[in-house]
Amino acid sequence: MPQATPLLRLLNVLLAPGLRTRKDPDAVFDRLLREEQDGRVPLGPDDLAAVDGLRLLLSDLAAHPDLSAMGWTSTQDQIRERLRNRAVVRDLQAKHPEVRDEPVTAPVFVVGLPRTGTTLTYNLIARHPGNRGPKLWEMTNLGLPRPEAERERLIAQARKKFATVAKLSPAWAHLHPLIAESEEEDFMLRAHTEMFATWGPMPRYLEYLADADLTADFRFLRDALQVMAAGEAPERWVLKHPMDLWRMPEILRAFPDARFVWTHRAPGAAVASGASMAEATHVMYIKPGRIDLERIGREWLAISAGGVERAIGLREQLPADAVIDVVYDDLVAEPETVLRGVFDRLDLPWTATDGANLAAATDRTGHRPHAYTLERYGLDESQVAEAFAAYKIPASTLT
Repeated sequence: MPQATPLLRLLNVLLAPGLRTRKDPDAVFDRLLREEQDGRVPLGPDDLAAVDGLRLLLSDLAAHPDLSAMGWTSTQDQIRERLRNRAVVRDLQAKHPEVRDEPVTAPVFVVGLPRTGTTLTYNLIARHPGNRGPKLWEMTNLGLPRPEAERERLIAQARKKFATVAKLSPAWAHLHPLIAESEEEDFMLRAHTEMFATWGPMPRYLEYLADADLTADFRFLRDALQVMAAGEAPERWVLKHPMDLWRMPEILRAFPDARFVWTHRAPGAAVASGASMAEATHVMYIKPGRIDLERIGREWLAISAGGVERAIGLREQLPADAVIDVVYDDLVAEPETVLRGVFDRLDLPWTATDGANLAAATDRTGHRPHAYTLERYGLDESQVAEAFAAYKIPASTLT
């Protein structure tokens, strides 16, 4: 079981006085919002409404009796980043209205539950010549393109920041390494995602998301991409996030020419992996010894199965050619054959660069696999099968 490291224990002691502020989470949220708008164009009513769900997220975690001091600080930092992104983009749009005309043409969204081959698929498409995905360092330092020297300075700062995260939860860093100059998931720009449930219990926020229309959130993502690459727009943006899977119609309202690559795998591994990620993140947010593994299992089964069932129904609303299916077992058996097929469907030529990228991505030298089981989280395959009864993995394309 992941354990609190000495550094994390020390920070929980040092940050303990700050826990007093969680008695009034609304005041904390208002302060964060005020500070991030200071000196920038104020957010309008639509933006304030779009981020107000984060107030509920903050309140949900503040009410949890086992929230650690580090968890409370990290929650505020994460919410601050989302508010800052919104404020920065609106300020830059006001000062540089031409950024609204930056092209975002036929973006590709790689969707699929964790451990279904999304990272390999995402990286190969994003690193194709002319394409690109948003990098971790630039999503945490959102702004117009910088001169090379400033870019290198910000990358170095981001490396230090995320190296600290790895020291706080080595298990989480092993599950999902945070590499400053590498592509990362689009939820780091947007406001809302069920992935926040990896921090700790947030039943009211998850209930809010279940009924939320996130079209405005994805329209903001488009605005952020325009700012990030102003004057340097790629031929195609490539995005990834598991929870985008059940937001495809909302994505299409923001990006009418978007394409989706849906990766499929027997869901037991995906549920166990999501629960394992939540446990490793809980270590940074919840007091030692207070993590409820069975609650994590129930929650991630519900999020995953409910999301996939919703995606199956929503797919019927999409254009026939909007979604490209990738079967994980095929991808593992013959990655080049599968990815060449995906590239063909996306009208991308397979190049020597793509072949080299694939060789590097599939080189497992020194790789230490992560072990996780359903049983650790109070689940078994029969429960998963029942929850995913509506889900049928597409037939292999290799037979």
